[in-house]
Amino acid sequence: MILLRASAIFLLALASLVPARGDAPQSASKAKPESVKATTKENQAGGSKPVSFMGDVAPILVRNCIACHNPKKSESKYVMTSFTQLAKGGKQCEGITLAPGKPDDSYFLDVLQPDAEPRMPYKLDPLPQDEIKLLERWVAEGARYDGTSSTEDWTFLLRKTRTVTIPEAYPVTVPITALAFSPDGQQIAASGYHEITFWKTADGVLDHRVAGLSERTYGIVYSGDGRWLATASGDPGQYGLVRLWSLGKGGVKPVRDLAESQDAVFAVAFSPDGKRLATAGADRIIRVYETETGKLLVQIEDHADWIFDIAFSPDGNRLASASRDKTSKVFDVVKKESLVTFTGHGQPVYTVAFSPDGKAVATGGEDNEIRIWTTEGEAKQVRGIGGFGGTVFKLRYSPDGNILAACSGDKSVRLFKAQNGSQVRFLAGHADWVYSLAFSPDSKTLASGSWDGEVRLWNLADGKPGQTIIAAPGFKPKAGGSHAAR
Repeated sequence: MILLRASAIFLLALASLVPARGDAPQSASKAKPESVKATTKENQAGGSKPVSFMGDVAPILVRNCIACHNPKKSESKYVMTSFTQLAKGGKQCEGITLAPGKPDDSYFLDVLQPDAEPRMPYKLDPLPQDEIKLLERWVAEGARYDGTSSTEDWTFLLRKTRTVTIPEAYPVTVPITALAFSPDGQQIAASGYHEITFWKTADGVLDHRVAGLSERTYGIVYSGDGRWLATASGDPGQYGLVRLWSLGKGGVKPVRDLAESQDAVFAVAFSPDGKRLATAGADRIIRVYETETGKLLVQIEDHADWIFDIAFSPDGNRLASASRDKTSKVFDVVKKESLVTFTGHGQPVYTVAFSPDGKAVATGGEDNEIRIWTTEGEAKQVRGIGGFGGTVFKLRYSPDGNILAACSGDKSVRLFKAQNGSQVRFLAGHADWVYSLAFSPDSKTLASGSWDGEVRLWNLADGKPGQTIIAAPGFKPKAGGSHAAR
């Protein structure tokens, strides 16, 4: 999947670095290591600590079990994401699958043996013997749960409390998957590794960094009233969330987490008045929250695959979506109903934006084309804009409503008149996929971010480039070499 190709090399490059900052919110409990070295029965007798579920057992289960035993996909009707469900078991066993203090009576352990039928993890290599012995020891010691509640989703707790290394100086760049101008236009916020980086637009200098996110940030958005910042992020295939932040004299402060998921959250959008916050991602669910309280107002499950982008209509009453199921949809968030589905792309749809008058929707996707279609009655395409040499990743209308900007896998940024779709400018200069876009509040500057970690600022009056920022704090490129994580 083209969204997720860079993590491994970046993680390898971090291996020798000292932890700089954690990614847990301020209210989270003290961070625990992601894994703890297994101890043997011999050194247990010598006084070593008991096996910890969160520190020792949970990482093994996440690596080998949770992909097939979660609320969305529960093979053998066995959900393991809460301790209560893990202990109860699924349809393969009779009664309780976990017998604290009795390893020989625990079906949980029986299915891990190399000669078990069925053997778990199913159709994968058997667990290493040291991990099996660690699990046996945990059961023998009483199978204690050291989270906060036996009914909580412990996979979420694990992601929040793990230790994360965020380097003071990046060894490689990371893809710019999200950008946003500050309300005063003086800073550009960019996605980083478990953080957002904020850069001064006047000179391209790093202003500050804010940790507290999952591995990759896919969405950054400010509320129209300037009170809030929201981020959509995720650890691909494992965890995702939206975090709401308050803005004030004390800086950017975490307020609450929303839309926690077993996979990445790709999109987040404020209603025009800032009173509602919409989220969407790999779980195929659109959620709309009350910003002030975090109350869930609307939940929509109408897509068959990942949702990459969402956008509110100018009046805030409708919400448009773009999905990997090859459709874009429009929903009435007041009446809580689906209004129309557009199927014209025939390929995954990556981006969506409402026209300034709210009467049309612009979408772009893997068919390398922008399609403008009506939202009232039957979904009909009224205009197509082609000529792209790659996937159209992002579309955004300028705040003044005059320009539609698009960026693509062909390394270009293009500007079109919102009224008729005629091309105004072709902005060249990026050396890699251009994945993200953001307009300044005064519509005078456009920011574009590419897969090689570069952010470019463009003067829209004449199309000339302004600042170019390598949005990787402390990164020092090597002469003649590629600096992007692949």
